[in-house]
Amino acid sequence: MDILVFSACFAIIAIASKQIGQNLVKTGIPLISGFLLTGIISGPYILNLISVEAALNLRFVDEISLGFIAFAAGGELYIKELKTRLKTIAWVTTGLVVCTFSLTGLTFFFLSGFIPFMQTMPVSVKIVVSILAGAIMVARSPSSAIAIVNELRAKGLFTQTVLGVTIIMDVVVIILFAVNSSIADVLLSGLKFNFGFILFLMLEIGASFIIGFFVGKIILLILLLPIQKALKTGLILLMGYLVFVFSSEIRKFTHDTLFIEVLLEPLLICMVAGFLVSNTSRYRKEFLKILFDIGPPIYIAFFTLTGASLSLDIVLQTWPIAMALFFTRAIAIFIGSFIGGTLAKNPMKDNTISWMAYITQAGVSLGLAKEVVVEFPEWGNPFAAIIISVVVLNQIIGPLLFKYAIKVMREDHPKAVKETAFKGVRNVVIFGSDGQAFALAMSLISQGWSVKIAVTHMNNNHDKNLDIKIYQLSELSLSELKKIKCHHAEAIVAMLSDEENIKICEISYEYFGTQTIIARLNDRSNFAYFQALDVLIVDPSTAIVSLLDHFVQSPAAASLLMGLDKDRSIVDLSIKNPNLFGLALRDLRLPFDTIIMSVRRRGVLFIPHDFTRLEAGDLVTVVGSLNSLKEITLRFDVNQEEALLQIVEKATAKELIDHSVQTEVKDIITSKRSFQKDRFDLLVEKSLVLDLKEAMNKDDFFELVSQVMSDLLNISPSVLNDLLIKREEEITTVLAPGLAIPHIIIDGEKKFFLLLARCRKGIEFSKSKPVVSAAFVLVGSKDERRFHLQALSAIARIVLDPRFEKKWMRAKSRTALKSVIISANQKHEV
Repeated sequence: MDILVFSACFAIIAIASKQIGQNLVKTGIPLISGFLLTGIISGPYILNLISVEAALNLRFVDEISLGFIAFAAGGELYIKELKTRLKTIAWVTTGLVVCTFSLTGLTFFFLSGFIPFMQTMPVSVKIVVSILAGAIMVARSPSSAIAIVNELRAKGLFTQTVLGVTIIMDVVVIILFAVNSSIADVLLSGLKFNFGFILFLMLEIGASFIIGFFVGKIILLILLLPIQKALKTGLILLMGYLVFVFSSEIRKFTHDTLFIEVLLEPLLICMVAGFLVSNTSRYRKEFLKILFDIGPPIYIAFFTLTGASLSLDIVLQTWPIAMALFFTRAIAIFIGSFIGGTLAKNPMKDNTISWMAYITQAGVSLGLAKEVVVEFPEWGNPFAAIIISVVVLNQIIGPLLFKYAIKVMREDHPKAVKETAFKGVRNVVIFGSDGQAFALAMSLISQGWSVKIAVTHMNNNHDKNLDIKIYQLSELSLSELKKIKCHHAEAIVAMLSDEENIKICEISYEYFGTQTIIARLNDRSNFAYFQALDVLIVDPSTAIVSLLDHFVQSPAAASLLMGLDKDRSIVDLSIKNPNLFGLALRDLRLPFDTIIMSVRRRGVLFIPHDFTRLEAGDLVTVVGSLNSLKEITLRFDVNQEEALLQIVEKATAKELIDHSVQTEVKDIITSKRSFQKDRFDLLVEKSLVLDLKEAMNKDDFFELVSQVMSDLLNISPSVLNDLLIKREEEITTVLAPGLAIPHIIIDGEKKFFLLLARCRKGIEFSKSKPVVSAAFVLVGSKDERRFHLQALSAIARIVLDPRFEKKWMRAKSRTALKSVIISANQKHEV
């Protein structure tokens, strides 16, 4: 009953450990260190959530985990992958084993006088402890090494050698530990070290190999069973646990009935079984997939329980010993890797750098430390505390050194940084020669994209599409892709074979930093390759089903995505305008018919809210009308000239529009002016100002404006009101949330007037549009066309400032409102 209670409590702590570990990873702390820390805090020395009694009752968790770790170590050793670098791997491994085992073992022995639990031990027992410590210090961390290689996308001879050595070292260290455990057991039993002992030791190890062979056969039978994957996983873990139970029972039985103990090393048995399944059967992938999938929960449970079992009092007393062992091990690794690399005739640069790749320790090291606790309970716990302290240091420092070594050897392949800014035309390169590639090209061209098609060989489709630029490449290489300016493309679409697509995606990822890479998948087994390159993957075998599912569940959204709604679209835009950096979405003046759906920041997609602040490089998904999306595209980029032009064109009275208006507005926007007051500033100074306290609708607002401006214009209020209403009925003067520019043309010459209006509670121009807090009413004669456009340009420039609304709403008086406009106008030199 106690075991059930302890197990339930531990399961809850393990779930918490997972969350804590994942959060600590964001701070740079390794995942297993987070699990260990959670275990330490939960253990008997701090919160006592996992008591000493509980840790003893949960020993089965350790044994299941150790069986899994040994299976994984054997499974990772795949001889076919090591053949090409076998000589180098053999020399480096030999150098590392000899130097690390010797130097760390001797260091542990000579420091025994400073280690509390060893001070009273006889010399023979000190030797036992030292050789076990030396054996564990030899271990590496294949999982950490593989994670770093995947993170940096490292490739090359140096990386191949490091991975080969790291994987094979786990096998060597388990064999070495098995031998040393047997030696330790004999020495502690008081037996003589003679030929009989050596023969007995060889028989023990041989028996472990034979039992491992049979365990491997049983695992193969489990993999053959027509049962669910979860059941296979459970049976494989049970096999690992039963190996430990069997080894323990054999040891007890021989101790009680014979004059010696037979020590069958369970880690060696499980490792041999994993090696057998991985190298001699067609079930290698299934076996490794099962281990990979069950790995995270096993590691969480194992490392959390290891932390809870850690003797903190010993750690505090012996931390200088742990530091000494850490530095001794690092020196030994440098010497061993240098000697091994030199004997293997590796380049001298490799030999001086490679030691950095072998520092990391993790699962196997901790597993062996826990195995010592099981086999030698008298001093196993304080011994494990020292070893775990060294492992944690190695796990923190090791990955940093390994990353540095890979970068020094220039075998990392990180994503390139996209430097080319958006220049007003969205461009895409499509690699493909079939009908789908040309259909996609035609669709994108119809939406204003500049499209190039790249092919490796010409066919009949090319003659039928004379309007599309087609480039024939001699090969898929960096130089060929640069020739067709792929490095300037906003998107790249790969629609060739998977092998060719992977090559295109790798070049785009590593050298171009292309914002959007899309690939059509041919074989699902290649899915992971594309995923590692941040590629958007289209699987034809599931795409149609997924699309139909979207149409059933959300027809409106599916229609939008498919482009069936001709008036609206959805786009991804990158934030490049420095004026928008740090701005909250609530302060962003977007057209009223657009909405930001999501933001992707540093690879993480999230749904934003009003207080979400934009950062440089954010990829923002926006839905809206085509014209508004065009305006937003320009505003989010650094092309302020085009964004201003869009605003002015929308606000210009129809009486003033002719074929030359766009050219004239561009001339006004690009013309330089002094920082002295210009005519617009003087206009603002003389303008009328309404600071409205209560909300109102547009009819009431226009009536109020007409009454205020009537005497100034010498026009009756009713005529002015009719003109304002007529203009609003023709086309809305609300240009963005919170902003309206009502404007009318009156009879006469040399007339131009401005009224500024602020309404804190908002003017409702339409039920379907946000209320307006800032209104600029322009009234002028037709002969003032040029100044009308200048005034609109100045207003557009001011309101495009993301911080305008905040300044406008904070102004304390009518004079302050005028000052907001004048000061903003004088800051811009266009």
